[in-house]
Formats: sequence, structure tokens, C-alpha cells
Amino acid sequence: MTREPRPVVFEASLRSLLDSAALAGNRKKLARALGVNEATISHYLHGRIRPSFDTLVGIADFFNVSLDYVVFGERPRLQAPEDPVGLRAQIRRAVVESSDLSGRHLDMFTRISRRLEAKIDDVARALVEENEGWGPVGFVTDAEAIGLEACITRMRIMTRLFQSDVQDGEPGAFFEVVSANLLSGRPYQYLLYGERDLWFPAVESFRDLVIRSGVPVELTHELLQFRAVEQELVSSVCILDLDVPLVSRQEPILLERHRDNISREGIWAYMSIERADAQGGVTIEPLYLESTLRQFNRDWAVARPL
Repeated sequence: MTREPRPVVFEASLRSLLDSAALAGNRKKLARALGVNEATISHYLHGRIRPSFDTLVGIADFFNVSLDYVVFGERPRLQAPEDPVGLRAQIRRAVVESSDLSGRHLDMFTRISRRLEAKIDDVARALVEENEGWGPVGFVTDAEAIGLEACITRMRIMTRLFQSDVQDGEPGAFFEVVSANLLSGRPYQYLLYGERDLWFPAVESFRDLVIRSGVPVELTHELLQFRAVEQELVSSVCILDLDVPLVSRQEPILLERHRDNISREGIWAYMSIERADAQGGVTIEPLYLESTLRQFNRDWAVARPL
């Protein structure tokens, strides 16, 4: 008889722990304990970033609960001590269950069960080599892009759409990480393609949202730059100047997955999908990165401020 896979309820468990009256106000302390910022905790709560296994263990340790509770919402059952046979059986069951899950839950489950069963120190590299729980090589999901964007020193964006950061006057999927980066003093340069006058409403709406999110006005003017150039653009491009040591600490699996496409200077770029009903993108290989940077610098120099 096939056993039904246990549902992963990580976001609900984390929210319950953070909302507990006895643990109120601990979001900042949790972020500090994990070595991340509060925006990252928010991404975990909304399922925008997948936590690493070490992060899950850190959350369990911080709240003094079991890993099963953090991932599955299950309180631990009493069992006899020193039961390696039972532990191995649980691990094997987790591996079997993982094959029945999909999407980000499959990715989370795969990493947890493989780490437990094989005790692999270099779990990130093993996952990349085995191609489990990920899309095709070179493809970037929004969750991956957000995770890496949380580790930038500077962000440059060439686009003819504005759907990721603001949609119909409301925050888009990337808005929280943009606001957090601005508060941390990390600059953004938006190079907008198309008729300049048509960009003003979207730009003003975005600036207003950023200020309302708590970013000081003077910081917004200093770090959030917009320029428009009336030229055609085949595909939107995001250029991330990464703080590689921070990526290594905060997103080690993403670092292993995309390491080959990060330049020696720590620059990583991807082409964003240009459909309003789609997400993600494709990484730009180092062979083409230099020409991408040249195009940005050339167009930025002739573009007009907004």
C-alpha cells in the first residue's frame, strides 16, 4: 500500500512560530540568528525563497522545535532512544515521499532527505550534478532571481516592461527585495526602453510605493535611478553585481547552481521572460556578458533621466 506523502507546510509553521504570543517580536532576532535580513524572512513566509537545509535546522534550533514541525507542522512522536534502524527507515520514507512531490516542495524535500541519508557535506554541488529539483540548466526561476538579488551590491535593469516590481499600481513579486536593498544602500539603475512619456506613470507609481514602504525620500532619490531611451529592446536583462561571500552564506545552493555564469568581478546576468503571464528567465553566459555590459553602458549614457 502506497503511503500518502506528508504535505509540506513550512510557510504556515514559520508564520505560526513568529505569531506566537510567547515569541512575539522575534522576526528581527531570527533574521540575525540566521545571518539574513528581515526581508528574507518575509520571502520565506510568502514562499518566494526556498530555505536551505541548514536554514531549516537554524529555524528549528531558534524556536526549540523539531525539524518535522518546521517542515511538516508535526509534533515529534515519542520513540525509544538510540534507534538508528528507525531513523534510517524514516529517512528512506522521506526519500520515497519526495518523489511524489513537485515544484518547490520537491526541491525542499529532495535536499532534506538526501542530506539526512547520505550526510553529504557538499549537498549543493550534489544536487546540481544530479539535476534534481531544478529546471533546465540555465533557466532562472523568480525565486532564484529574488534570492540572488537579495545579495547584490548594485542592480542594473534593461527593460520594456515593469511587471516584476509594480503591477497596476501594486507591488510586484520583486518589490520587497528592492525595498530591502534600497534600505541597505544598494543602488538600482533602471534603463527603460520605448517612448519616454509613456514611462512617467509607472515610474512615479513605483517611486511612491517605495517611499510608502519605508524607504526615506532622500534615499530613494539617491539610489533609485530611472532613464529612458527611445530604442527597441529584444529582451529585458537584469545585471546583478553580487556580494559573492554573502551569496555563499545566504544562498549556497544558488551559488553552486549558477557559479559558472558569475564573472570574476562577481557579475551575474539573466534575460527575463517578456510575458505578463510568465516568470523566470535565462542566464547570460560569460561569453556574452561583456557585450551586454557594453550595451547597457552605451544606452545609459544617451538615455534621458525620468
